[in-house]
Amino acid sequence: MKVSILVDNYATQLSSLSRRLLSEWGFAAYIHDYRILYDTGLTGTALLNNMKALGIDPNEPEYLVISHRHIDHTGGVKAFLNARSRPIKMIAHMNLFTKAYATGEGGKLEDISVDFTREYLESKGVDLVMIKEPYRITNEVMVSGEIPRKWGPSHTGAVTDEVLDDMALYMNLQNGLVTITGCGHSGVENIVEYGFQVTGLNKLYAIIGGLHFMGLPDERIKQVTNYLVGKSPSVVMGTHCTGILGIAALYNALPKATRLGGVGSIIEL
Repeated sequence: MKVSILVDNYATQLSSLSRRLLSEWGFAAYIHDYRILYDTGLTGTALLNNMKALGIDPNEPEYLVISHRHIDHTGGVKAFLNARSRPIKMIAHMNLFTKAYATGEGGKLEDISVDFTREYLESKGVDLVMIKEPYRITNEVMVSGEIPRKWGPSHTGAVTDEVLDDMALYMNLQNGLVTITGCGHSGVENIVEYGFQVTGLNKLYAIIGGLHFMGLPDERIKQVTNYLVGKSPSVVMGTHCTGILGIAALYNALPKATRLGGVGSIIEL
């Protein structure tokens, strides 16, 4: 299975220069084998530029899965849909259109909600599926739905709600559970343990995406890395809101498993 990182905060590879890849605050990944676009980044500019550079036609994806409603994951939706000439199935939490806020400078609340409407999606022929429970795309691929917070704390950062719409993508491979997460607001332990619960697996093969280590105290980051060490994953790739120090913490704890993310990174599983 092949996963490409299309949007990330960082450009980490020299090939980013030759391919003219763009980075921005946000996240998007493409799961080639199942034609699933997971999130769209902040603006759509980086997404479409990097899709073109990596040879992915905007019409290729069959599914658009939204990890949660924040603008750094949904801001590219309109640009992506406008670049397509055919409909797509879009899977999102039932809270997709609920207002979302983050605490900015001076304690000022900033609106980080989606910038599109249900009517806009309908005008583009989007088959919008809004869920709360797990949703199976194929026998091997499932959208988590709402993730219970009973195995560990949330990673909500500066946002003003618990981000109950935070949804991971679970894939059942021969080597175990593959988890892709946008920001990881649900908390790493909750995301992985719920993945085990709904898939019936007990082995973590890979975890890829934002883990929202930014803003966490060192002790909490150590708790998470210790938890992951105990699960012995083969692949760990922290992107986006994992942060530079968080990525370093993952490498220090799991040097053999840790992969460097960044736009244009390709993971073969």
